[in-house]
Amino acid sequence: MRGELCIGSASVLSLISLILLIFMHVGQINTSNVPRGISMVNVNTSGYGNGLAAALGDPIFGLYTDNASAPLQEQQGVRNLYKFGLYSYCGYVNGSAGICSNTSAANRFEPLTVFTADMLKNYSSFTTALITEGTFIDSEYLGEFTNGAYYLIIVGSVCAALALLTGLLKHTVLFFLSTLFAVLGALTLLIGATIWTVMIKKAESINDFVVGPSAAPVPLGITVSTGNAIYLLWASWACLLVSILPYMIRATALASGVLAIAAGVSALPKVSRAGRYLYSEDGTRFFIKGIAYQEQGAASNDPNSPFSEPSTFIDPLTDSSACSRDLPFLQSLGINAIRVYSVNSSLNHDDCMKAFSQAGIYTIIDLALPVNGSIDRNNPSWTTNLLNQYIETINTFNKYDNVLAYNVGNEVITDPGAPTGAAAFIKAAARDVRSYLNSISSSALVGYAAIDGADNWVVPLAEYLACDPSGANSGSSSIDLFGLNNYEFCGDASASAYNGKNGDFAGFELPAYFSEFGCVKQPPRLWTEVPIIFSAPMSDIWSGAVAFSYFPAQSNDGEFGMVAVDGSTVTPNDDFGRLKNQYTNLTLPTTPSKSSAGSNTFPSCPQQNSTWAASNTLPPTPNDASCQCLENIVSCQFTPKTTNTSAIVGSLLDLGCSLLGQNGGNCDDIGANGTTGTYGRVAFCDPETKLSFVMSEYYELTNRAATSCDFGGNATVNSNAPSSVNGANAAASSCLSNPSATFTPTAPSGGSGSSGSGSSGSGSSGNKNAAVALVGGSPSAILGLGAAFVFSVLGSALTFA
Repeated sequence: MRGELCIGSASVLSLISLILLIFMHVGQINTSNVPRGISMVNVNTSGYGNGLAAALGDPIFGLYTDNASAPLQEQQGVRNLYKFGLYSYCGYVNGSAGICSNTSAANRFEPLTVFTADMLKNYSSFTTALITEGTFIDSEYLGEFTNGAYYLIIVGSVCAALALLTGLLKHTVLFFLSTLFAVLGALTLLIGATIWTVMIKKAESINDFVVGPSAAPVPLGITVSTGNAIYLLWASWACLLVSILPYMIRATALASGVLAIAAGVSALPKVSRAGRYLYSEDGTRFFIKGIAYQEQGAASNDPNSPFSEPSTFIDPLTDSSACSRDLPFLQSLGINAIRVYSVNSSLNHDDCMKAFSQAGIYTIIDLALPVNGSIDRNNPSWTTNLLNQYIETINTFNKYDNVLAYNVGNEVITDPGAPTGAAAFIKAAARDVRSYLNSISSSALVGYAAIDGADNWVVPLAEYLACDPSGANSGSSSIDLFGLNNYEFCGDASASAYNGKNGDFAGFELPAYFSEFGCVKQPPRLWTEVPIIFSAPMSDIWSGAVAFSYFPAQSNDGEFGMVAVDGSTVTPNDDFGRLKNQYTNLTLPTTPSKSSAGSNTFPSCPQQNSTWAASNTLPPTPNDASCQCLENIVSCQFTPKTTNTSAIVGSLLDLGCSLLGQNGGNCDDIGANGTTGTYGRVAFCDPETKLSFVMSEYYELTNRAATSCDFGGNATVNSNAPSSVNGANAAASSCLSNPSATFTPTAPSGGSGSSGSGSSGSGSSGNKNAAVALVGGSPSAILGLGAAFVFSVLGSALTFA
């Protein structure tokens, strides 16, 4: 049974159970339409006057009252009908006119006590003398058992509600709780319903009681009958009982993965580098046979990148229903990896990641995010907000056994016209991510995905990201896996289409693969390049490929998607079928063996020339503590009037630097140049801290003129700053005592740290994601408020109907 079917059916059954229980609970709390019609048990006394007259041999007067509002249990007269609920009982002089007792929890079913308390004293004495046997007269017995049954029913009702809510939240641990709540609820409802049913059946013995002369006996005239609330209770129990099955199926499926992890068993073997190849733990050569798995953005006119760069994204690993929907199709392709371009580290990915792990599918996770969450190719920097964002994503995914690699960038450099000096910042990101992964004992690889282009800069880029600037054959600043987004094989081309790239990378010393492939310029896509890529001689150079794309992806070159998705329905197209045929018929090479692959080596770095400009001097590790220290002591702080700081930080930095220049200063301290290898002492801070620093520089340079710390109302004088210019400079120097340091970063403390904005240290790196915004807010909070509102309204409506 698929995950969403289990969730849906169990939730529907729990919801029905809960609604039935709500109706049952409101029975007899007042005499309005709906509560009046619902009761646990009914006691009809309309014939008792005749029975009592037959027993006494005298006419009966004053036994009943016709005053519907006469108070109960005050000898004001018997009612024709008594209806009992869980919280009160009501007496009716006819079908609708009546009055109810005070409402309280655990109302006891004591029919004789209630009945006789309404009679005149002489009639109550006759009644107790007349009815001397049967459970009906044992008020203590009936009251105690129905009182206990109430608490069981209330526990069952709460469990039904919790089973529904925890099941809807679709979290791994909560599925176990929803199963537990459903089981406990069904058990307590069963016992409570059984007790009530037995008590009613015992009380019904009064129905056969006769009085009068033995020659002509007449019925006593008191009739006990089962109320419709009992049937609601049993129906609710049945729904909750049946809901246990899909809850258990879903929970059991998740439990297998949890138990495996608890037992120290990994569903997937670790993959590592040996020489220029990838190998599984058992020494088998590993090839990436994958597909891109993320909805994409709109088309672009850039011939080097046929996609526009997104401003928002949808994380495909948070929707367990969608993953369950897609998994059978991904499995039918025979893939072992998916590539995901952007993820939200604040959301839960358990269900999707574990489902893919159990299916033998690894993930390649890009750490960058659209717009302000990636290295800007035109104004590159490596800053605290980016490092924190990368680390938070790693921390989110570190618990899963099927993360193959983290990409530190995607198509940051697109052509020789773009600054290839940006490679220094990519390499710094790889260095710090590698250092952090080592510190948390993660086996995940560090990767980069490059756009294809001329060999006079693509090859140096690959060599630069693999090289050791120190010349000591150290991999501390090297990536582990180089990806090339390659679309040069179109239509039914021949293997010679790859001759150029094969020659370029024949001597490359790291594992390399096609991080995207699948040209659409000459449809249909036959995928005949697949057996070429995965066999010699290409398998001696490349370690696999990722087909683009599972989801629809429009571009100027054509349609890249391989399925159409309509809600829960997936319809594969011909591209999908042809790729499936090629992938599933592959026999992957096993050579060279791991023992023959050689040791890991790291080449010397390429020299700068007309097409390659990156310096071998890398940016320092961004230092959160230094930046926070600086933000606290600067004399003029950035205090934006808007929450959309990304819209103003860039222009305010430009303004601040312009004002500094006009007054003999400069912005060298916040600048970073990957070509010259020079990095200002504040270059690694997030854009907002840089802005506060620039504002303060200008404020100090103008002798702290009040108008110099305003910037259109976006700046405020810091009352905690040192009182003198010399003191401010000394404090800043203390905060930035070692601005060129490299060290092992740690997880950011406090907030997310990943929301940096502005023109510095931000920008897009070419991720191709759908332009669909994430819905803000906590799903659990929204669900809880919604459920509370719905049930409050329903309860009120039933009460006053």
